[in-house]
Amino acid sequence: MVSFAEPEKLAFIFDGENRQQWQNTDHILATLDIKQNEVIADVGAGTGYFCQQFVSRTDVGHIYAIDLEANMVAYLESRFTEEPRISCRSCTADNPNIPEGVDTVFLANSYRFIRDRATFLAKLKEQITPEARVVIVDFKGSNARVTPEMAIQEVKDAGFGIVNFDRDGCPDHYILSSCLKP
Repeated sequence: MVSFAEPEKLAFIFDGENRQQWQNTDHILATLDIKQNEVIADVGAGTGYFCQQFVSRTDVGHIYAIDLEANMVAYLESRFTEEPRISCRSCTADNPNIPEGVDTVFLANSYRFIRDRATFLAKLKEQITPEARVVIVDFKGSNARVTPEMAIQEVKDAGFGIVNFDRDGCPDHYILSSCLKP
């Protein structure tokens, strides 16, 4: 098993050419419908796969690559040292550390690893504007740590409204988009 202490080995897995097949990245990006100059916080950015997709495929304004693991943040900083539209930062288990001005908080394959999701979502709610959206992409299968139904309920319980839920666009993942309730 590869650990977060070995980001280069994880990059081989996470950033492989077959990711489009097993996750349907094109569909996820189309669903996000990123606007010109949009500011995105990629929470649980890992090796930066989606950060790279955002800067190479869209007119994104800025991306904050945020991760809990110090080794991953160091890897991200090294990987994106020449990309001025990406800033890397750390977070804690219960504080996503979202900077001001973020339009979209994006969590791909990371929501299920958050132990105290209620506290995390409460802190997230404090850190974003009412106009910001939160997009969770995670596993939906029978072995999912957090089922789509659980994620929907947790997001609602935290005071977010569901904007869109896509269960079928990706082979093994769901896409849950939400925003603060008006």
